[in-house]
Amino acid sequence: MKNAPDISQDHARLLMSQLLDGELDASDASRLDSYLQAHPEAQDWMENLDLVRDASNAPTALQDHSASISSIQESIAKEGMASSGNRLISFPAFVRSLAAAAAVAIVGTVTWMGLHPEAHAHYEPNVVEFVATDLPGASTYIYPDEETGWTVVWVDSDPLEANKG
Repeated sequence: MKNAPDISQDHARLLMSQLLDGELDASDASRLDSYLQAHPEAQDWMENLDLVRDASNAPTALQDHSASISSIQESIAKEGMASSGNRLISFPAFVRSLAAAAAVAIVGTVTWMGLHPEAHAHYEPNVVEFVATDLPGASTYIYPDEETGWTVVWVDSDPLEANKG
């Protein structure tokens, strides 16, 4: 047995594919032969390629479509005869229309009741941190009014103090 050539499994598969396509040169054929002798498990892949090639080259028989359709119809008819114990219950048109109206009413009621969830408003609190004023010497005070929930801004300016300057 020769020493196995230094090729990877993927490269060996490429060489096998080229061999089946008739594209492999003599030097690569000898490398592939050495690889297959050293790796008997790779021969399975080669055999699978042979099976694929043989299947793709096999002639396909043309079938008469009308004969196929008639055989399918016959088998369906035979199954229908064999399962004749199953019977379809047919209701009068009046009962069917009442059942359809009841189904529509039930689906409508369930949909109407489920699509109106109670609305809950969620407000983020307003936070006032700074207030600017154009009044000279004015002081601003900011505090929340707990009773109303409002933020109160108080501007205090002393007109006597502003006129002294």
